[in-house]
Amino acid sequence: MPASVTVRGVGLRLSEVDDMPALARRLTAAPPPATARRFAAPDTVLAPLERPVYGPVEPRVPARAGARGLRTVPHESLLALASAADTPARPEARKPDDTTAVVWASSTAGLPEYATVCAEASTLEPGFVAPALGPASAYNGPAATVSIRLGLAGPNLTLTGGATAGISAIAEAMRLIATGDAAAALVGASATVSRWSLTAAPEHLVPAEGAACLALDPAGGPGIRLRECHRTDLVRATARVIQAAARPETRPDGLVISTPDTGLVDALASGQPFPVWHVERALGDLGAAGGFLAVVGAAALCAAVTSHAGNVEERSDEGGRRRPLGAHSERSEHDRKSPTTILALAVEPCGSTASLEVSTS
Repeated sequence: MPASVTVRGVGLRLSEVDDMPALARRLTAAPPPATARRFAAPDTVLAPLERPVYGPVEPRVPARAGARGLRTVPHESLLALASAADTPARPEARKPDDTTAVVWASSTAGLPEYATVCAEASTLEPGFVAPALGPASAYNGPAATVSIRLGLAGPNLTLTGGATAGISAIAEAMRLIATGDAAAALVGASATVSRWSLTAAPEHLVPAEGAACLALDPAGGPGIRLRECHRTDLVRATARVIQAAARPETRPDGLVISTPDTGLVDALASGQPFPVWHVERALGDLGAAGGFLAVVGAAALCAAVTSHAGNVEERSDEGGRRRPLGAHSERSEHDRKSPTTILALAVEPCGSTASLEVSTS
């Protein structure tokens, strides 16, 4: 795996978030109200569900991705395609020797289509099940759609699971670049909300849909850099955060966490000398995309500091006080001029963790 990769572009399709500055503001502000949506289960005896959610999100697919055939593409694949098409790809795209990889993470890709296949197969003759639903129910739908539509000839694959899958997708893209299997990568994550996904959604979090994509390049130069991916258990990950916070030379400027466990976030934030932000509180429950958005959110916060695009603040739990990112009294003036570093951390309910360091160069 390379020591680091550079973020060359970002594409976003999120509820009420249009760009990186808006993402940085969303992470640091109070969560907006969710919209109540009703989810039916056609052709079944199941009762509809009504739940507040962040969404729906319109894909708004850019023209460079083409328009023909989009009506048959599942909604999550459309969100993935729209975010990827907004992300600058390498100049070699659409050439026979292009090796730009597409690596995606999702907890919900193909789930509504698979449920529909099962429902139709149980109520109709096999020959009446829509043929297009079969391939659409495969989890690799978003990655394959991005790769085909954007003419990228490198490897494409999808990681499924919880929040750690989003960070693991970035680690896999870095590995492909390091081994020479890919010269660059479009890596992303997506989520949708359906009647079927709500059956396992935590009650204390707002389900959300959306997509995000990063263009990664091994070249150096100025920009946001991703490095040091670690996959371990919660005990070791917590010890690493505490040890890093204890030394000024290793202390991050902030921590962005993706996990459904709000109590864990409060415990990790308690007593830390840096601000801590929670993806699920700010953006909603996005499954595997939550871990990926912890990295994208960390990049947005780093970019906000670098560009001086307004104060990026943390709301303190004690007294409602706020302090700007990186304004730690322990840091010297020299340290404040050093690169901004934010740690992205994803934690599964079982205790598995993945972390990635995001910094300015």
